[in-house]
Amino acid sequence: SLSDIIASLDRAATSDEFAATTLATIRTRSPTSLHVAWRQISAGLTMSMDACMKMEFRILNRMLAGHDFYEGIRAAIIDKGSTPRWRPASLDAVSFADVDAYFAPLGERELDL
Repeated sequence: SLSDIIASLDRAATSDEFAATTLATIRTRSPTSLHVAWRQISAGLTMSMDACMKMEFRILNRMLAGHDFYEGIRAAIIDKGSTPRWRPASLDAVSFADVDAYFAPLGERELDL
């Protein structure tokens, strides 16, 4: 799980520069995006190309409708180098329902391949 990977990196970070750098990078990223990406990669392993493209389209639509995508742009480009204020702010605060919403069908806006 994502939590297991972070815990493993945390344990290794004191003696492994790669683990420390990777963990530091992960901690700067959107908690919601990390959870969505983890599920996306896991789900995509067994999906067809068409199903993956539909999943990508759903996620893209939800990301563009949400807060963190624009907050990341604000922090990196508009207010160069400022710290993003993610919503929610921690990995533990992201619920299963929050993540599920990114993968839900789009109804009439669903990608038709």
